[in-house]
Amino acid sequence: MEPIKIVVWDAVGNVLWGVRRWDEWSPHIQTRLLAEDPAAVAHAPSFEQLFSDYSVDLREVKNVDELADAIGDADFLVLHKVRAPGELLRRGRRLRLIQHLGLDYRGVPIEAARAMGVPVAATPLINYQVVAEHTWALIMNHLKQLPAQRVHMQQRGYFETWGTFPNIKPVGDMTLGLLGFGEIARPVARIGRAFEMPVVYWDRERFPELEQRFGVEHAEWEEVFRRADVLSVHLALNEQTQGIIGAREIGLLKPTALFVNTARGKLVDQPALVSALQARRLGGAALDVFAEEPLPPDDPLHALHEQLDYNVTLTPHSAWQSPWTWVRDSHGIWLNVLRMLRGETVQYLV
Repeated sequence: MEPIKIVVWDAVGNVLWGVRRWDEWSPHIQTRLLAEDPAAVAHAPSFEQLFSDYSVDLREVKNVDELADAIGDADFLVLHKVRAPGELLRRGRRLRLIQHLGLDYRGVPIEAARAMGVPVAATPLINYQVVAEHTWALIMNHLKQLPAQRVHMQQRGYFETWGTFPNIKPVGDMTLGLLGFGEIARPVARIGRAFEMPVVYWDRERFPELEQRFGVEHAEWEEVFRRADVLSVHLALNEQTQGIIGAREIGLLKPTALFVNTARGKLVDQPALVSALQARRLGGAALDVFAEEPLPPDDPLHALHEQLDYNVTLTPHSAWQSPWTWVRDSHGIWLNVLRMLRGETVQYLV
């Protein structure tokens, strides 16, 4: 029987992260998985185990040229964080399904797929949802001054000021600025609107339908920086975006603004951000990602984090929460491919 050919083009790696063989997980990840589910070995099957009933030719490609070489006889195309040209897609004479990881499927040439009669599925990323949750934990931690209030209670400093605490801000009085309006930024915006925050966003594409659905306003790049009381970064890292937020952009922010980054550290000129914080030209920063990871123990951000009045909160690239998010995201893709092979109903069709 001729093998089923699956082509994967994934700029990040999420597609196959969660379907590694058990012995390919690092010992500390195995420990985490087992701590959360004693039956983890059975509940986190590998790609080979999932497709044990099939002969599969799995091809990972890294660019458009490699896609062009592989697409001709592919049965399935799996995409994540890339843009597949429609003219290349049309070469896929055997395509049965285009599977995208994430609901933000703008990289899929939908019109070309429709013209070819090839269904497209876009499965949600649990990983992205939990990053949005973490983003809001960081924002509320700052706006409600939770680190300072904790110390205040520990030191019993409340007897003369009971019922009050300085610098706590009503969330609805703040404007939320979003850089990027992909699958993480959208739930971040939804929560902001639940608090009746004005929300402005910049993205290289405009989304008029989403603007109406989420109650957000598109703004130019510089305007988002100028208007935001809370600026949250949700951009993909690539050659065009590395260092896109520099000293000039940081200088456009209000001196009371909170800068939040749960995307990628290399999007930001980190020394410029540190300089602005040290000079108190920013109201604070909440960072889950850094230019160098792990964050060096002597990095100046540590000193800012350890002195409460700088309003800096650091977390160790932990927004994704758990290895189970990798497993669940990868399985969402591959179970859909298996549904197609078995003649079952494919989920999350676009």
